[in-house]
Amino acid sequence: MTTDDRAQDSDRPLRRPTVVTAALAIWAVVLLVRVTTVSVAAVQLAQDESGGPLIAVIGGVLGIGICALLAWTTLLVWRGSGTARVWLGVLGAFALVNVVIAVAVGSADWPTLEPVAVVAAAVLLYLPSARPWFPRWERRPRAQEPRTIGWDPQTGERITEPREAADQR
Repeated sequence: MTTDDRAQDSDRPLRRPTVVTAALAIWAVVLLVRVTTVSVAAVQLAQDESGGPLIAVIGGVLGIGICALLAWTTLLVWRGSGTARVWLGVLGAFALVNVVIAVAVGSADWPTLEPVAVVAAAVLLYLPSARPWFPRWERRPRAQEPRTIGWDPQTGERITEPREAADQR
């Protein structure tokens, strides 16, 4: 069952909340900036004699791969995945640490705007108005384990009460 199938069976709103749309737009802009930056840096490194084309290709593939992973996570949030929202929140926390370190060191400049945008997008996904887009799924009931009444002194195995006694509770 996909996220979209489960969402139709839940109380999720039919329209995406505005804060979710705004957060996803910010993530899309950040991804475009990152893909452009990685591509330009890979080409510049390939033209440089010291870097060589092999390092440029490896760095470019890794950078574009990470951007593709972020784009996939953003798409999942677009569809209402709470797990993807958590992962984008974790990335927002790392970006916040990046901004705090840049400000503490005194090197806050234009490149600091990208992590600030990531933090803003992560915070928007956790606002109360965004909550209905990420419904909680009901958990399956677990089987009740029998209560431990002691331990066998010879073998060290657990002694439990009989099943019919456990079911009467």
